[in-house]
Formats: sequence, C-alpha cells, structure tokens
Amino acid sequence: MRIAASFLALSNGDRLLVLKTIATLAFVRLALGVLSVEWLRAWATRMGRGGRSVERVTWAVSAVARRLPGCTCLVSAFALQRLLSREGHASELHIGVARREAGIAAHAWIVCRGATLIGESEAGDYAPLVTWRIAGPDDA
Repeated sequence: MRIAASFLALSNGDRLLVLKTIATLAFVRLALGVLSVEWLRAWATRMGRGGRSVERVTWAVSAVARRLPGCTCLVSAFALQRLLSREGHASELHIGVARREAGIAAHAWIVCRGATLIGESEAGDYAPLVTWRIAGPDDA
C-alpha cells in the first residue's frame, strides 16, 4: 500500500519515468538470458533526445531496482545506460572483477560526467574488465 501511495504522489512525468524504468529493467533481466550481449549493448546505447536530468533517471532506476526481484548490478547498469542514452546523456558502463575468498566476483557500475551513479559502494574494489562508452551530443 505504501508503494502505491508513493507512486500516486509523484508528478505525472515521474510516474511515466517509473513505468518506463520498470519496463526497461524487466526487459533487460529477460534479455540477458536470451539475447546476445552485443545486441543488448547496441540497444542500450541508442542515443535519444529526451530532456530528463541524469539525477532523475538515476533515482528512478535505483528506486525501482530495489523493489523489483532479480535486478542485479548488471541489469541495473544496462537499464540505466539505456535510459540515460534515450535522454541524451553520455555514460560509461563498467564491468569489473575482484578476487574473493569464495572465488571471483563480478560487478557492474555506471559512470556519468566523472561520477559513479550506481554501484559506487563496491566499484573501487573491482579491476575493470570492459567499459562501454556512449558519447553524448557534446562529445562529438
């Protein structure tokens, strides 16, 4: 009930953003199991001309991912990169690994304008393996 009340208290624009975020996270979660990473990467990096702020898009992904089952750091990172690119923002999706007592752990995080948007609490512990960068309109 509290989630519904919080959703209804949002502005129309934020409600639409939350619905887009739910759809994007759910799609990425399913797509990681059936589509190639190359296809998903190309889909996530298509630049759009939206106007929402980086902070608002990050808020939506963080809020929804906390409540949607199965949203790993990789799912959240792909979804955030997709939503940021659709809003016209450049970003970098990083995937890294770290040695742990139980073996090797992996982590994904998003960097935009030099700041880590999601995955920041653990990102420093991981050695980067790959970075997928989307150039924004000002980077051309």
